[in-house]
Amino acid sequence: MLYEILLALLPSLCVSMIMALYNHRQSKRYKDAQAREALRAEGEAVQVSLLVSTAKLSYALAMARVNGSVNGEVEDGINQYREAMKAFKRFERKLVADTNRISE
Repeated sequence: MLYEILLALLPSLCVSMIMALYNHRQSKRYKDAQAREALRAEGEAVQVSLLVSTAKLSYALAMARVNGSVNGEVEDGINQYREAMKAFKRFERKLVADTNRISE
């Protein structure tokens, strides 16, 4: 009788173990995809920041050329450029650290 009960439970146990492994793999894939998406979004934000700072500097220099004098716009452009470069360097270091972590 005990033998028959074990035989009846065996298929359920096998399916449960297979599903547990499958769910674990799917969960890992989902987490990896979420991490890649967050990294992509952060990279795009850094790109936009660099683009805006470059546009601001270009406009400031063009206005300085037209007006014949450097004004506060150039300093604002330089400050924004510095902040964008700091964000870029932080992002770059994060990418390098993630690459080193993955390769280990």
